[in-house]
Amino acid sequence: MITIAVADFNQTYCQGLKTMLEQVEGFEVVLLPVSDFRPENLDKLPIDMLLMDEDLYEDSKTMAGKMEMVWPVKKTIILSMDCNEIPALPGVVEVLCKGAGKREFIERIMELSRVDPI
Repeated sequence: MITIAVADFNQTYCQGLKTMLEQVEGFEVVLLPVSDFRPENLDKLPIDMLLMDEDLYEDSKTMAGKMEMVWPVKKTIILSMDCNEIPALPGVVEVLCKGAGKREFIERIMELSRVDPI
């Protein structure tokens, strides 16, 4: 079982992504409320993968200040709205367009779930 957390400002998008991914055998999806999202607490959650809004990612770097996120970046997929100009975010392994299809989400999650955190 792969437990996937979704953190995004758009709760309708989160719910839709949750519904889509829970159709995959072996996936369990939890929604992280943005109001309670704290990067320093991610390592305490029983999750294997984090799907995170690009803007929330940028905000969380500000929240963390100069502290490094404890959560392993290799287990994070940043979700971007602009499919044509997916940003090159330093230190981020994966960026995926929010409009990507189910198959692409599944492939990326499966690929990253095989990577051991540093």
